[in-house]
Amino acid sequence: MIDTDTSGRLTGHLSWALRLEVAVSNRLLAYAPKAETVPPAQWRRIAPVVRSLGFMAVAAGPYGPDVVMTPLARLVAWVEAQGLPLEPSVILDQSTVERFVLVGCRDMAANSRRTCSSQLRRASEALLLDQLGQHPPIRLKATAAPVAPYPPAEIAHWLIWAQSLPTPAQRRNACLLFCLGVGCGLAVEDLVYVQGRDILAGPTGRALVKVHGRRPRTVVCRYAYEELLLAEAAHIPADAYAFRPDWQDRTSKHIASDWLARYPRIIGRCDGAVLQTQRLRTTWLVELLNAGIPLKVILKASGLGTLHSLSRYLVFLHDVPEAEASDLLRGAAA
Repeated sequence: MIDTDTSGRLTGHLSWALRLEVAVSNRLLAYAPKAETVPPAQWRRIAPVVRSLGFMAVAAGPYGPDVVMTPLARLVAWVEAQGLPLEPSVILDQSTVERFVLVGCRDMAANSRRTCSSQLRRASEALLLDQLGQHPPIRLKATAAPVAPYPPAEIAHWLIWAQSLPTPAQRRNACLLFCLGVGCGLAVEDLVYVQGRDILAGPTGRALVKVHGRRPRTVVCRYAYEELLLAEAAHIPADAYAFRPDWQDRTSKHIASDWLARYPRIIGRCDGAVLQTQRLRTTWLVELLNAGIPLKVILKASGLGTLHSLSRYLVFLHDVPEAEASDLLRGAAA
């Protein structure tokens, strides 16, 4: 026999679950795509199919209705335009989804296309397993190729560019972005939180940078950039952000790229090029690896967690002559 308190709790939980299910159902039934996404006449034909898939997708779990309905509407509209049967086993087939991403999403921006692809693939895999009992195929994931480091000549050109911008604020932003990237190896998510108090003058002229956030650490700036870094940091108040202090949303992924896109590339071989913060960090990492610095030191300074994280940079390391390699392997005579 269920006691009164337990019965009340069960009733409350069921009532809450029922209200949630009703709210989700209402959102699914009320959904209609924008006219530029699916023409209204076509939407009237495919709406029952899209809503049915939406109910199944939400029940399978990966996404809620606000996320999954528009990608599903795009997919079903494309499937109908191809003359394919509007059946779940056809629409959600992995080959159909991949063909849609390749062919049917050409008009979408690259980031939107990747997001749509990810959402549809996850929803498809969950639905195939939940509704049709089909296990998704095993995906072989290739290691992403890292961006190449900047050669010394381009580093020199970019350094001149950073110091040649017309206003002090522009020059300071460019020099700090450059020094924190190629001199300290900071990723964008690290450097955007660096404040004036975090850039310190250490012993014998060294420049130290305290990094906060997900990978807290203290980094010693490379010798070639420490003087410029300290000179620019001297003008930053202790509680002000070093890079773009006027930018409010520090979590934005575009805080650096948005700023860099504003300025023409007018120096030498940098005409029309785009300075990339990730390439600055790669340049720093490859320089440390080529210098033979102990791997444990590099991992600690970079904030990387494993040696595997460094393996993709091996393609950029200098070749060692056979005679030198032999001497290194032999070691010093006792």
